[in-house]
Amino acid sequence: MEQLVRRYLRAIHAIAASYLLEPADIEDAAQESFLRALGAIEAYDPGRPFAPWLYQIARNVARKRLAVWSRWQEERLSGELPSRQPGPDEVLDRSEIRARVDAAIARLPERQRTAFRLCDVEGYRTDEVAEVMGLSPGTVRSHVHHARKALRSALAEGRAEGKNRRIAP
Repeated sequence: MEQLVRRYLRAIHAIAASYLLEPADIEDAAQESFLRALGAIEAYDPGRPFAPWLYQIARNVARKRLAVWSRWQEERLSGELPSRQPGPDEVLDRSEIRARVDAAIARLPERQRTAFRLCDVEGYRTDEVAEVMGLSPGTVRSHVHHARKALRSALAEGRAEGKNRRIAP
């Protein structure tokens, strides 16, 4: 088991990070993925590649955790929000930019989002991402290209809206 963890941990973390934001949640999802794989090892077909089977388990675990987190957030936000002191303008601008980037990434189709995060955020090579996702390298490159294009467009729109929203002193 230790060899499996050592070999696949980075990829499992990257898959979890394509769905989850908090490092602790990503780590928990990775651990749960390995435990589920170990528990379901009898169901694994040795005639098929191991990595895609394990990566699918990781995607399912991350999706489930994201769904639970989303429901929790909806319940939490449906009540009264605690008051917050606004920070300096610079901090506010940075958080707005980060929120726009995160929202734009979240709106990407699942395969584009995963390919983009693995290639551009985590730094995996296209062939590694292709193996993780069970796709051809050309398809991965296409997903990354379309994700980048969509993100550029979404962020350009957000920048234009932000300029129009600002109120002059």
